[in-house]
Amino acid sequence: MTVVIPVYDRRERLEACLASLSKDGYTGEAEVLVLCDGGPASMAEACSSYTGPWPLRWIEQEKAGPAAARNRAAREARGEVLLFLNDDVVTEPGLLAAHDAAHRRRPGHAVMGNTRWHPEVIRTDFMHWCAHHDHVHYLLGDHSDISWEFFHTLNASMDRCWFDNGHWYDESFPDPAFEDTEHVYRLWKKEGLRIAFAPEAIVYHHHFFEPDQYLAKSVMRGRSARRFVELYPELEGRILDEYRKAVGEAMRGMWWRSLLGRTDGPREWYARIGAAFLAGYEGREVPRMARRMRI
Repeated sequence: MTVVIPVYDRRERLEACLASLSKDGYTGEAEVLVLCDGGPASMAEACSSYTGPWPLRWIEQEKAGPAAARNRAAREARGEVLLFLNDDVVTEPGLLAAHDAAHRRRPGHAVMGNTRWHPEVIRTDFMHWCAHHDHVHYLLGDHSDISWEFFHTLNASMDRCWFDNGHWYDESFPDPAFEDTEHVYRLWKKEGLRIAFAPEAIVYHHHFFEPDQYLAKSVMRGRSARRFVELYPELEGRILDEYRKAVGEAMRGMWWRSLLGRTDGPREWYARIGAAFLAGYEGREVPRMARRMRI
């Protein structure tokens, strides 16, 4: 197994990630491959926090984006299974063994691990809502197959052979969003890939969002969604309809709630995030009402 961690410029987060991996306890063959995508040279110093039993390799390249970084890692990897992790996760002991067991249980499947928000970031009502809105699948408790829509490379693994026959990540995506969705959907559609959920393969996402940061992320995701829909126009409704409905319903009530001085809640947050996503998708400014997130 090769653990793949693309990085850029979050040294403290990477140090925490590698330190947690060092305590994993996996006894099989493995390696850790950290690929620095154009980040500062000082990022390499974070590797000193790694004390695990498997070799660690550090690879640098000029900044080319997460899709190109994962493609480079897939070419360089020595393991037959690639486990992709974000650099800002803390892993629970037994993560590698859980992914390994899931692949043995479901040969040929990709495996989606269980991502939870790190307890330290649940400090506001907004982040508490994000914890339940962003990673709904962590509430699942079985090993069922899940839809390609749930797949993301924050904590996921697949056999390296799925990259054969030109099935690399599409490097044309403008931002770090939807490039992993597109890759797994393409494999699902053309090659019959299926995805198993492994609830016991747990990582904790250590990323705190202020509301305006989340809005900016939503605009970015909208831009990448446009590229995704250009490739698969049959999925436009599936990607956009839920946001369009939420925005239409909630925005109509926001004016009255604003006049009455009521505090915004999850309905309004979701509508504003949806409006930002749609603005990114359509290449326009975020609507004024969507920018007023009083949280």
